[in-house]
Amino acid sequence: MTIPDKYSEKHRVTYYEADFTRRMTLAMMLDIVILASEDQSEKLNVGSDTVKKLNMGWVVIQYSIDITKMPRVNEIITLETESKYYNKFFAYREFWIRDNQGNVCVHMTSRWVVMDYETRKMTKIPHEIVEPYHAEKVVNIPKLPRPAKINETTEKVISQSYRVRYLDIDSNQHVNNAHYLDWMVDVLSPEFLNNYTAKHIDLRYENEVKYGHDVESKVSFENDDDNLISKHEIYSNGKRSASANITW
Repeated sequence: MTIPDKYSEKHRVTYYEADFTRRMTLAMMLDIVILASEDQSEKLNVGSDTVKKLNMGWVVIQYSIDITKMPRVNEIITLETESKYYNKFFAYREFWIRDNQGNVCVHMTSRWVVMDYETRKMTKIPHEIVEPYHAEKVVNIPKLPRPAKINETTEKVISQSYRVRYLDIDSNQHVNNAHYLDWMVDVLSPEFLNNYTAKHIDLRYENEVKYGHDVESKVSFENDDDNLISKHEIYSNGKRSASANITW
């Protein structure tokens, strides 16, 4: 069995990565773990510039995230990541955020594909860009939970509209994956965000959103045992672009 390479780096939480409670935002949480995976890729000589020469780019399609506690401003944390499995079309990567004592604050699992820049569709993963991670080649990649959908006929729905800015676009020429989580959280009231912290997130990306598009962020709520769950959907051009369930 192949043993995947695990990569780690230190990170100090800055004020601009946090909200006014001085806790790191959920979107920044995604940004910093992606930074760690990009740093690993650069060290293995399969960074974004190398992949772009093939007219391709890595795209995350799903996250499942467990949150024990969110890092706070000036806290020194450790970011860990491991590209664990892959097959012909999908790759599976894990992330950890640890506090200064080594305790796991956040654990994420994620599924990825490679997108062809010309067709804007997923394509086979070239061996040369995945082999350096020493991930295990498998037939089936572990599945992650799909978020439950909003039922607009039975649930109260809150929505808000946005216009995609130039600064929302990443090197794959579409909206950066963390911005979807910003839009999802932004429809929640300040009072709610002051009194609740996220415990678990299931997040799925479905259709890409590009510069200049109008998007609508929707949310509804349901109770599950002792937990409050917010159900989120992002729509653009009549299509659902992303969905998430957040347990608070």
